[in-house]
Amino acid sequence: MSVNTNWLWNPEDLENTPSVRAGISIEEENDLRKEGVRVIKEIGKSINLKTNPTLATASVFFHRFYMFNTFADYPPRMMALACLFLAGKVEETPKKCRDLVQIAIDKYPMHFSGNNSMDELILLERILLQTIRFDVHVEHPTNAWTFINDSLATNLCLLWEPEVIAISMLYMSFKMERIGESPEGEDKMGEDAEWWNTYVQNLTVPMMENICHKVLDCLEVLDNIRYETSYSI
Repeated sequence: MSVNTNWLWNPEDLENTPSVRAGISIEEENDLRKEGVRVIKEIGKSINLKTNPTLATASVFFHRFYMFNTFADYPPRMMALACLFLAGKVEETPKKCRDLVQIAIDKYPMHFSGNNSMDELILLERILLQTIRFDVHVEHPTNAWTFINDSLATNLCLLWEPEVIAISMLYMSFKMERIGESPEGEDKMGEDAEWWNTYVQNLTVPMMENICHKVLDCLEVLDNIRYETSYSI
């Protein structure tokens, strides 16, 4: 598996992760990634952490970690908490280990206990740091509205630079708001315009639409989960 200094992988690498090689299906791994990011967001918002940058950084740490480790060896919820713990320090919004563990126990009593959770959290933070080679600098796509937050549940941060994701989310926002269409409905934001080349070179419409579809597919799954949770007994 190849990774460069920008922490980007090829699409083929995402189909051959340690978890996949250990027997977990790609679909199941994607669900586990979504679950980990959901835990990061829910616990983070409970202690008034903002998505940008702390929760976003924690989500990127989470995705990167599982490019080197399996979900079988490291269950996603506890690792999500470790990513949040480290991201708080990195983004200068630190939270006490005890407080994070207590909130996790309150929210997920079936998955966390007070016995050894603090010791485990500190240990997992060390393992996380070693896995990411102590490279804690994370850049995020910005100014593409709420779609950026939604993209964190996907593995796009492992495939594309943040500026590519940002432009793609901006492109999707424009399309949904029908910005760039003539009164006759003609699309002025297609290949001919290529306004995005000012910011990112060699980016094509099919590339952006592929990124957009990945986010939209994830949103559909998350909406179904929220619906089922809302109507569960």
